[in-house]
Amino acid sequence: MQNRPASSRPGLWQRLPVIGRLLIAFWAVLLAAGAGATAFLLHQQKPIVVATVSPQSKPHLPAQPTSPANSSIVSTPAQKETTVTAAGAQTAAAPVPAKPADVTLPTAATTISAKAAPPSPAGSSAAVTQQTLPPIVSSAASSSPPASAPLPTDKTAIAIVLQGFGYSDALTYDVLSRIPAPVAVGISPYVSNIRDIIARAHASHREVYVTLPMQSAHPERADEGPHALGYGNSAADDQRELEWCLTRAAGAEGLTDASENGDDQPGGGYATSPDFSPIASAISSRGLLYLTGSAQDGRRTRGMTATAWIDGDADAATLDSRLAALLPQDGKPAKILLMVGPITPVMIDRLANWLKGPAAQNFVVVPPSAFADSGVSNDQAANLSPSNPIAPL
Repeated sequence: MQNRPASSRPGLWQRLPVIGRLLIAFWAVLLAAGAGATAFLLHQQKPIVVATVSPQSKPHLPAQPTSPANSSIVSTPAQKETTVTAAGAQTAAAPVPAKPADVTLPTAATTISAKAAPPSPAGSSAAVTQQTLPPIVSSAASSSPPASAPLPTDKTAIAIVLQGFGYSDALTYDVLSRIPAPVAVGISPYVSNIRDIIARAHASHREVYVTLPMQSAHPERADEGPHALGYGNSAADDQRELEWCLTRAAGAEGLTDASENGDDQPGGGYATSPDFSPIASAISSRGLLYLTGSAQDGRRTRGMTATAWIDGDADAATLDSRLAALLPQDGKPAKILLMVGPITPVMIDRLANWLKGPAAQNFVVVPPSAFADSGVSNDQAANLSPSNPIAPL
């Protein structure tokens, strides 16, 4: 049997071209490197992803020692960081550095000096506006006029009511700042800010008398406004208008039938008619005083009666002469209830000078309520001195 010679056919690797051998070697090396890297990462066991989300907060301010000189402005430390870790990953705790012995960490309440506090934003401040009128004192002691002192026996007692108060801020300020507190004021119920005006008068220790609008003896010459009482109204109409006026006069000491234009009730005015009796009784039942413009009004309710009028819309010389003529010529003490209106700059100036001038040694200014009587016999009008001048408007 003949022996076959050994095969001399080359193998697969030898039959591959050179480029094929290189490609196989490249991929083999690449796969080996990938496997090695995977093994290395698994061996190290590192967390995959650690994401840290920190809420926006104010920076920590260094603590300063607390002392009485420092203002107690308290700062709140920033919130702790919130760590979000991907699922399946391990979170490595961050090492906490050791605290030096001489460093004080901020606590929950840190006292900071006032100088370190940032200025407040301009928007948080209230707008500053120029005040025309003085501020209202909210003290309970000044919320109403003080109790009347006993009338003097050796000097003339003068009560003054300035009619037409509250129409002008400038004139209101002048009255409150220049005219002494016992001088009372009369206010129309039609004044828009009547509650504020009454509060300011009371804050300066003044009595307030609100005008009760009523038909005058000459209604064709005077318009008393849409809430007037009097002729042409039914009893229900008068009651409704009275309630409106009483609401407007909340807090006042009383009502009056006089206005800044003077006393228009004598000679047939509604306040002098029998129809006015129910209204007077209703006013008295509310505890209010009633101030009549003159003794001719025939007041029959608790209150006072004016004894003199001065026109405030006059020149300085006329005002000076009428003020000087108020005091009794015989020098005997008397009771004078003066009503002045309207309020003008000249009137304020002359009245202020007269109240602090030489004539002031002969009289004492008292609130109008010091002259209050029951009205049954009209005691005040009966006790008027015949020497007291009557100067109607």
